[in-house]
Amino acid sequence: MHSKLWLAASILAASLPVGASTLFQPAEVSDQELAQMRGRYVLPDRIISFGVVMTSTWQNGAGQVIGAQVALNVTNGQIQPSLYVRQISSSGAGNGSVVTGSGTITGGAGLDNVQGIVQSVRTAGDLNAGLNDLRLRITTGGGETPVDPDAQPWSGSQDFSNAAGLVRVSARAGGISIALNASQGQGSSSQQIGGGVAQHANITGTLNDVRNLAALNVALRDNPRNLNLENCIEQIRALRPHGY
Repeated sequence: MHSKLWLAASILAASLPVGASTLFQPAEVSDQELAQMRGRYVLPDRIISFGVVMTSTWQNGAGQVIGAQVALNVTNGQIQPSLYVRQISSSGAGNGSVVTGSGTITGGAGLDNVQGIVQSVRTAGDLNAGLNDLRLRITTGGGETPVDPDAQPWSGSQDFSNAAGLVRVSARAGGISIALNASQGQGSSSQQIGGGVAQHANITGTLNDVRNLAALNVALRDNPRNLNLENCIEQIRALRPHGY
């Protein structure tokens, strides 16, 4: 169970700016940075839940689909975060065929050393589509994101496979990773959150549709009507003698 807490802390750190990823090391904040933060704060008791949903899928030329989804949620007052994994699989409509990939992608090793957020789509085939997407969703008055009924509690590294390829969900470098290898030389994709955010697609075949999607979800409690915001502002103003 401690591993879930460790993963939750790592993923939360990845959602912050790079300079804030070292959560337990104090750092001086400049006046300029404080000015940028002015008015952008949330009272701790207003946060209902924080969650991450990460989905990777690969569809080949025959319409066959392989992929996985990881959903992590930390709810206010919850002792342990919830972490679920779901396989995404489809045999397709039976139309079309998969032509063995013959493209070659070279280089790109430096992408693994980028700090912060890195996204790449590289293709050496024809008629392919690739999408990397990272979104932050903030809602009010809601609660924990519902868990997909087909998802299973995290139990360590897991592999899923079908005719479209093989996908592995694992803990890696302080976070969660989804690594996908498409069959018949169509290519590979990967997505990771924790210690940074990385989304990559390397496509060497034809007629593939590759997607790496991630969403950081924050649910906030509605503003209490009797909350005296003027007192909050005065308390912040007192931190700086010259005021704002």
